[in-house]
Amino acid sequence: MNLPDHPANPVLAIIHSMHSTHGNFSDRPLLPDDLEAILAASIRAPNAGNAQNYAIIVSQDPALMKEVCGFQAPVMLVYCVDTQRNKDLATHLGLAYGTDSAWTLVTGVTDVALAAQNAVIAARGLGIDWLISNGVQRGEVRRFWRLLNLPPVNCFPVLAVFLGYANAIQEHRKGRLANDAVIHRGRYQHRDTAACERILAETDAEGFGASVFADWRAKGHAHYLEAFFKGPGGRAANMYGNLAPALRESGIDIRACEVAVLNQSEL
Repeated sequence: MNLPDHPANPVLAIIHSMHSTHGNFSDRPLLPDDLEAILAASIRAPNAGNAQNYAIIVSQDPALMKEVCGFQAPVMLVYCVDTQRNKDLATHLGLAYGTDSAWTLVTGVTDVALAAQNAVIAARGLGIDWLISNGVQRGEVRRFWRLLNLPPVNCFPVLAVFLGYANAIQEHRKGRLANDAVIHRGRYQHRDTAACERILAETDAEGFGASVFADWRAKGHAHYLEAFFKGPGGRAANMYGNLAPALRESGIDIRACEVAVLNQSEL
């Protein structure tokens, strides 16, 4: 049984109509009131302890956008995990803001993702197109500290959100797995051969193979996921190899957490 795709509820209808826009934004600007409404919706996202350990860099500089991710749109929002603000405030009060790397990484990225998703849902509700990109995690990651004037530690970029109006309506929404492929009712259901074959059949549907991998059959792949795993799905370690060192330079070293736990166990 498939989950409902086009519910009558207007909020759910917006969510089910969502699709990203890749590199075909027009020059039509966003209205300032619309941008402020999107930002206001973004910061209403839930976050750990209401600490809002994130920063949103708002840019309308096409040259900066090109250098950041390669995409260009009327507006770019760069979402960063940021504990520096709370550390500054604690110091101002003569206090300390205690964090550890693992907590900062997990809760910070979660908070950023929720805030970014709020932004794109709000944008879609206003008829504005969007793209969420993890391009800030590729290449020489530490360049963003220079490009965006980030604090040297306690702050690192996670996502860039591009906002604008598409030149053309996208013909296909990319498919999404549902049912027992990703939804486990009661407890995790481990996949057997039959379950894997069902998922392969579902992802072979045109909705999954649209856009980037539209020609996977023509290239001789037996399945869409075969093209994926032989392509970007198999290159992640090489594409993001600079991410861990960049995180450590920004003060996020989860190995230090492991040492701290070991030391505590000796007490």
